[in-house]
Amino acid sequence: MLPILHQVMGGTLVLAGLVVLPMPIPFGLPMVTIGLALLAPYLAPVRALVRYLRRRSKPLDAQMVKWRHRAPPVIQKTIDKTTPDSQHSS
Repeated sequence: MLPILHQVMGGTLVLAGLVVLPMPIPFGLPMVTIGLALLAPYLAPVRALVRYLRRRSKPLDAQMVKWRHRAPPVIQKTIDKTTPDSQHSS
């Protein structure tokens, strides 16, 4: 039941974040980021996207590793599964 809830919430956050992204106040970017983090453990294309972003942005990767211990378990799973040097897609 929890994976389905994560996927629904993640999809909703991504869609809502994309809608409000053009607003002058940057509410959309955190919404999209959290939505992708919720979707990544369950969808291989999202994992690949997050892994690509982490590979391209070393500061982003460093912050994810730094704050991993404070994140909820589903976000910790995302961080673990999207490590840039990992080659597995599961």
